Amino acid sequence: MHGGVKVYRGAASAARAYVEADRSRADDYYLAEGSGLARRFGAAPGTAVEDLGLLDGDGYEQWGAGHDPKTGEARGRLRRDGSAVRFVEITVNGPKTWSLAAALDPEVAAAYDAAQDRAAEQIIAWVA
Repeated sequence: MHGGVKVYRGAASAARAYVEADRSRADDYYLAEGSGLARRFGAAPGTAVEDLGLLDGDGYEQWGAGHDPKTGEARGRLRRDGSAVRFVEITVNGPKTWSLAAALDPEVAAAYDAAQDRAAEQIIAWVA
């Protein structure tokens, strides 16, 4: 297994530009299967991870600026300076052979997707 953590700082518009970049790439994992820009999850210590749905570009930028994308309310103390953390990207990559096997067999693909979903949920719960 490989992966990493990257912290993004700066303007919310720059975070949006990063996520929207290269939308035509076949491996663009930010696009939720063509139906949105990013999937948003919520979690707090001791609670279950909640899927809050998809964000389009405007909603993502609003979220990155520290506002709830549905209500517009501030999500805590807002920071507008250039060193404000906008998001943390955590990636976990399995061996390429797993992806190749998933491409060849729908059952393997479903199992691999389910495993990735469980891993994402555990990471989000840990970060919360």
